Amino acid sequence: MKATLIISVYKDVSALDAVLRSVALQKETDFEVIISQDCDDPCFDELIQKFSKNISITHLQQPDQGFLKTKMLNKAIRASKSERLIFIDGDCVLHPRFVKEYVRYIQPGRFCISRRVNLDAETSRKIRSGEKTVPGYIEMIKNKSTSVEESFPLWSLLQRKIVPLLGCNMGWHKSDLIKINGFDETYVTPGFGEDTDIEFRARKAGMVPFSTRYKTIQYHLFHERPNREELVKVSKELFAERKTREDFRCQFGLETLEN
Repeated sequence: MKATLIISVYKDVSALDAVLRSVALQKETDFEVIISQDCDDPCFDELIQKFSKNISITHLQQPDQGFLKTKMLNKAIRASKSERLIFIDGDCVLHPRFVKEYVRYIQPGRFCISRRVNLDAETSRKIRSGEKTVPGYIEMIKNKSTSVEESFPLWSLLQRKIVPLLGCNMGWHKSDLIKINGFDETYVTPGFGEDTDIEFRARKAGMVPFSTRYKTIQYHLFHERPNREELVKVSKELFAERKTREDFRCQFGLETLEN
């Protein structure tokens, strides 16, 4: 098996339906899917049963006890059967070459960083309803989607800048995640932390960032965003404290370490 696609979800059924439809169209077929659900709600059961007929899907859950995404991500890493791990969110639709490109670029010692197109409300509505699976360029521009350039592969010839890691579109070699003890489970507020922290620790461990922008293309479905300013502040304060530590491994991750 060439890769494991880990999809972080909560309860957005129409979004995951759209994502799995795009997964079913991938040019690369030798990969598994792990749906990492940060609650134990049965809302996805019927959907997963439908897609499991043609896609290898493992569904992981845990009790709904707050924002424990990093804990679920570590569970997904442990359950994965591949060395190439691809992480996305459950509201990010994939270009047909998405997995194929990650298989091409993920390797030990480096982590892959990419971005996403932010779809407008109307294009997102059509995808959620099943009218289409992947948006077209003209439609996105006409409907005023943002960051549409992220879907133009030729931009990779012009843009060489390494941007910060984004948790909804990143690729890792499992051995590297094991080395740094996976995701830090002490980040329990949304909006900031789990991706910033793991990038910092990976760099500290000697791993290098590698841009797959304009190649590993995904489209983020529109949804209203809550105000998370105070929650982000909590995570930033935690990250500032974590940066002062010498060890690149987190204490609470894939395994619990001694202080």
